Amino acid sequence: MQFKERRWQMDGSGKSLEAVQELIISSVRELGQLRSDAAQAKSELDAMKKELEASERWQTHSTMQKEAKERASVVEAGLRKLTIEYFERTGDKTAHEAAKVRIVELLEYDEEQAKAWAIENLHEALNLDVDTFEEYAKGVRNIKPLPFVTFKKEPQPYISRNLSQYIAGESEV
Repeated sequence: MQFKERRWQMDGSGKSLEAVQELIISSVRELGQLRSDAAQAKSELDAMKKELEASERWQTHSTMQKEAKERASVVEAGLRKLTIEYFERTGDKTAHEAAKVRIVELLEYDEEQAKAWAIENLHEALNLDVDTFEEYAKGVRNIKPLPFVTFKKEPQPYISRNLSQYIAGESEV
């Protein structure tokens, strides 16, 4: 598979409508071919990966990795516990040059109280959940529209996922 690189301007400004339509047809064909090439390569890679994963060597190393990760997790948790225990008994933050205690400051608070306080005193701490807000604004637009929200329509290109019928000049439409 070799990919051709196009070096022409994609916008149709200054071109006739016919030229723009020809660019669209050409682009649809090229995009269809590229998507097909990518799908074929993915299919080949998936088959190769499946074959590799089925091999005894892959299975052995996969099992070794899983067991080592699980054991490391257990050992790390134990080491963390021992490091804290050492610190609590001695006050020494360095149980080992690779196992030390850091003193961190954690805040504990009621989230509802913090939110109420932030509404009154620290607006910068509040984040807008855009999805929830937009869903609400759309839902109330015909009942009680929000005065600061404007609904506008703009064209958005949609390109079919399946362009196989347009590859290699099979169709003009």
